[in-house]
Amino acid sequence: MTVNNPPLVLLDLQNEYQNYEEIFDSQSFGRFTDRAQCLQHVSSRPANIRALHFFIPKSEHTIIDPNIIFSNTIYYIYCMDDQSINEMNQTYQFPMFVKIFDVESLLMNLRGAIIAHWIEQANRTQHQPDEHDIALQVGAELSNALAEELRQHMIFKTGVPPDD
Repeated sequence: MTVNNPPLVLLDLQNEYQNYEEIFDSQSFGRFTDRAQCLQHVSSRPANIRALHFFIPKSEHTIIDPNIIFSNTIYYIYCMDDQSINEMNQTYQFPMFVKIFDVESLLMNLRGAIIAHWIEQANRTQHQPDEHDIALQVGAELSNALAEELRQHMIFKTGVPPDD
């Protein structure tokens, strides 16, 4: 469990995504293999984190309960197949705070969420030039990584590289 309060949290009950800790820094990303520790971490985060991007497997979607829903939290439900995606879409009917996708897109969705976090960080620090510039630089670097990931995904799905 990480000591800090990262804005991206992944509940990884099967311990499949430990390599993501090498991709994202611990200030931005936290990965939990224990449900109780993860929920404790999410529920005890400080109020100064404006948005928390909480990635959960479909098996844990009941965390999204109106009685225990966490404020300023965007839930990302990753599913194993189209049937699971359809089931979750019917359950949640596209509220803005729930995003549903195939597990194959997990890394892309994490990268998109971290870019959104850094853009928000840049906006919050616009009157602090050094912090603002750092946030924009990190966001730009992550955008480049996401662009390459999307390109590879398109090649995988279609077998044809996109026009550059």
